[in-house]
Amino acid sequence: MNMSFILIDDDNISNFINERMIRIEYPDAEVVPYTNPIKGLEFISTHLTKKYFLFLDINMPEMTGWEFIEQINQADINVKENLQIYMLSSSVEPSDLERVKNYDNIVGFIEKPLNSKFLVSLKN
Repeated sequence: MNMSFILIDDDNISNFINERMIRIEYPDAEVVPYTNPIKGLEFISTHLTKKYFLFLDINMPEMTGWEFIEQINQADINVKENLQIYMLSSSVEPSDLERVKNYDNIVGFIEKPLNSKFLVSLKN
């Protein structure tokens, strides 16, 4: 099963760790990391032709994860259908957990870093 992932996090180390975790479970996966959410948005709006798992950091200086989601929600319907969005954060804020429920296209909320148990569950 060839899986595709987009990582958007302003922290290079978080992207590195998350990519390593993905490659342990899915050695042949396509992993597209971005530290700049605007560049990630450009990729999504111009190159999304198949299904991707998007792991999106909430707290970034250029654009928050929530602002990013608003941009996605204004995008083409095919973009929304091809993304399974998970919000990532190093701290679990109850307000963020509540906010996730307001978006139909956010699948879940994950505390950083990604872990094997969660990644294996994506196969189902």
